[in-house]
Amino acid sequence: MEYRIQHLNFAYQEEPVLVDLNLTLPAGELYLFSGPSGSGKSTLLRIMAGLLPRYGGTLTGEVSGVEPGTASLMFQDPSLQFALDTPRHEVEFALENLAIPANQIPAKVEQALKFCQAGHLADRRLVTLSGGEQQLVALAIIVAMDSQLILLDEPFASLDHDHRTQLLARLVELKNQGKTVIIADHDLQGYRQYQPTVIAFEKGRCRLLQGEEVTERFDQAEQLAKPLPAYLPTEGTTPLFFLANLKLITNGATLLTIDQLCLFKDRVTLLTGESGSGKTTLFRALTKLRPYLGSVTYQGQEIKQAKAAPYARQVGLVFQHASDQYLNVTVKEELELSQQQGQNPYFTPERVQAALKKLGLTGMDERVVYSLSGGQQKKLQLLLMLMMGQPVLLLDEPFAGLDSKSIEVVWELIDASRQVWPQTLIIISHQLAGLANHIDYRLHLADHHLTYQGEVHHES
Repeated sequence: MEYRIQHLNFAYQEEPVLVDLNLTLPAGELYLFSGPSGSGKSTLLRIMAGLLPRYGGTLTGEVSGVEPGTASLMFQDPSLQFALDTPRHEVEFALENLAIPANQIPAKVEQALKFCQAGHLADRRLVTLSGGEQQLVALAIIVAMDSQLILLDEPFASLDHDHRTQLLARLVELKNQGKTVIIADHDLQGYRQYQPTVIAFEKGRCRLLQGEEVTERFDQAEQLAKPLPAYLPTEGTTPLFFLANLKLITNGATLLTIDQLCLFKDRVTLLTGESGSGKTTLFRALTKLRPYLGSVTYQGQEIKQAKAAPYARQVGLVFQHASDQYLNVTVKEELELSQQQGQNPYFTPERVQAALKKLGLTGMDERVVYSLSGGQQKKLQLLLMLMMGQPVLLLDEPFAGLDSKSIEVVWELIDASRQVWPQTLIIISHQLAGLANHIDYRLHLADHHLTYQGEVHHES
């Protein structure tokens, strides 16, 4: 059995997204789609899953071999696929839709959640889970459905290294059981040992990589994955936030305890830690979106006492899922809103257009923001939030789903903006590639505590 893609063309509007694709994919193998953001990887996955052109766009050509009901797709943003309240109910719902006998469902639910290391999340409310935990649940649903064709769009983007490694090994187990597994991923770290078939995408076209080309891509991924240098804050650095006797509690369990900790002005601080350890919860506390015990002061004022609207003009949050940030329908409308309400003088109309070009978003003014690829949505989101210009910006997984070139362009934009309009940046990221030259401090969350990592940095 094989999956055949013949002379496939697809466009959402006039601009083509896929151009004359021709692929033959034998079943029962592991495939890796690699390429820049917006190159067509996600679109092809959605076509193979039967979502396109059924729900938008125009397609010519043919996809054969995918029988109805045999393919399962995991979106870049898994929260878009959830319909119920808990992981257990989501998996049960999927199995009920497949007409699995009721007496078999409980065991299948337990097996799928355990397989994806999500058993402890079974009865948690999905809205309380971190992005990485939601990815575990989405994968468990696919495992429970027992589909022959498994399509995964950036399935590890919000997962820490250990979870990523373990889950990739589990996906290979499914391949060894006869499943066909196709993964679109920008981060190629950890794939080499499993010898996937690598298909490179570029500007809507694709080709099979072989030999030295594959080796070179894996070498680059491992080079980018080298540990970041870490430095401790130096004396004289200006405190911005001061956290004292802080405790964050979720579902009766303590996520985070801080006796005393400073976050520093005009610095870039990286916050790392295992998926689900409480990093996003801390960001929500710092932006007055969730309660906390203890004290959090911003420039000397307890934030509990700060009025919401003025405080939001000081401290901005870049949400983990870009689609949660949008208020309008089209790219043009979003840009106009940030231009009107933004306070960053760097972003003149001319510089906005230049930034769109560098980010690969030129000519997309009339595109519905939700029709953009995950990487395109993320780049647009970052541009919009930089334009808003809050003195403090908390960025939750801002590089998830971005290729290395896109990350480089985003940093160029951040650096140029901060020269004109200094901002304090605090960044949660499991994606560490490309960060080494931009981070001042590194905080690590483990065992419910936050600590600065590294040695004293002697600044010249």
